[in-house]
Amino acid sequence: MNPESNQTLPLRDIHLPEAVSWWPPAMGWWLLLALLLLLPVVVWAVRKFMARQQLRKQALTELNTIETCFEEHKNTQQLVSEISVLLRRICISRFPRHDVAGLNGEAWTAFLNSQSKRFDADSCQALISGPFRKQCNINGQQLISACRDWIKHLQPGSQP
Repeated sequence: MNPESNQTLPLRDIHLPEAVSWWPPAMGWWLLLALLLLLPVVVWAVRKFMARQQLRKQALTELNTIETCFEEHKNTQQLVSEISVLLRRICISRFPRHDVAGLNGEAWTAFLNSQSKRFDADSCQALISGPFRKQCNINGQQLISACRDWIKHLQPGSQP
């Protein structure tokens, strides 16, 4: 180009690119939104799982205390009574109160076995009538073992 000439070149003006639109957002924003929406659900599920595990742990600890007392005193009537109370407390804590609080007799043992078939006929009979007798003839270790298995295998999502 010659500076002496007054000729101008036919150049177009500088064109800037269009402004970046805010919609649709980039993939990272979509992932962040999904994470924010899922986070409360995950926190709720973890807390519910931990509460159920805590209930199970407390119940097994109390059952171990009952077992220690039984081994010391060999009182089967007290054993059956304490296990019956423990099972009722677990069920009232775990299931809707109106579904389990009024159960007694065969309905009570049928409910227990509907959750996890751990109690045999002798254990069921002991749980029905044992707390109301002066002497209960039952294999205490078998009842404790059945109760421990029932607690361990109680399904978290089961409903009556």
